[in-house]
Amino acid sequence: MLVRRWLDAAGITDPVLRDCYTVCAREVYGLDGGRGRWAALRAAPAASRPYTAALAAHGCRADACADTGPVKDRQRRLAEFTEATWAAFAAGGSRDPVLHATVHTYRTVGMPLSLIEDMLTGMQRDLDFRDFDTYAELCQWSRQVAGGPIYGVTCAMVGTELTQAQTLVYRLGELGQLSDVLCDLSEDLDEGRLYLPLEDLDQCGVRPEDVKAKRWTSSMADLIAFEAARVTDRLSALAAELEDIPVSPFAHAVVEHYRLHVAGVLAAGQDVLHRPVQLPMGHFLNVCRPAMRAVIPC
Repeated sequence: MLVRRWLDAAGITDPVLRDCYTVCAREVYGLDGGRGRWAALRAAPAASRPYTAALAAHGCRADACADTGPVKDRQRRLAEFTEATWAAFAAGGSRDPVLHATVHTYRTVGMPLSLIEDMLTGMQRDLDFRDFDTYAELCQWSRQVAGGPIYGVTCAMVGTELTQAQTLVYRLGELGQLSDVLCDLSEDLDEGRLYLPLEDLDQCGVRPEDVKAKRWTSSMADLIAFEAARVTDRLSALAAELEDIPVSPFAHAVVEHYRLHVAGVLAAGQDVLHRPVQLPMGHFLNVCRPAMRAVIPC
């Protein structure tokens, strides 16, 4: 019932498209049992939710190819998904409902395909993994994998009005990915991937092999505190710049969400090396509630 109202609000009447967007919404709901991503979807205006669902479903499918399942199969799965994505755009649609809705979303909203190109390039780097020598290199990867997706979601809300704020929104996605790096440090280490710049380890007197072996030391604590403070400081500076963009309330909710994640990393202490940091659902809803209220009804 909810999704039908969203489709009506978006003016999507074609039965095939309605079915495709419904599949996207169901996939987003199923990703986390109706928690984080679904709540974020509900914070968008009703008319943009079908498009937001398509973008989220497409991005999560790509991420699943690159980041889950047997490691030996990931290159092939991402390559096949990439090929299917570009084939769908070349044909103007696809028999796959998520790809069909994604093509329709990009054409309706008028978004550049570079958003997908950046995301897939960043995910490919995950598969061809090598340590990040510098913070600048880590930031570039973060912008690729997260800048385009969040810019696409916000474009779905306001369209071309957001073009002049693209750099700011990309930066927001970058900082979100950097906070995610800290939250998921333990899981990434389990897969042999270190998403902390080697130059920062050297500055704090931490050896890469100690991080990869999950050895907690005072220097390691200093490193985590340094990375957390850098994300928090940059989020505070960005928040001021986001005041005047068309999606300011939504963007500020996202900023606060990232801040809470970083706070959770600091609160976890040495456990950050042994388990992922997850934000309690109640905290997440408290952050999203103002944006959700702003788009009621529907």
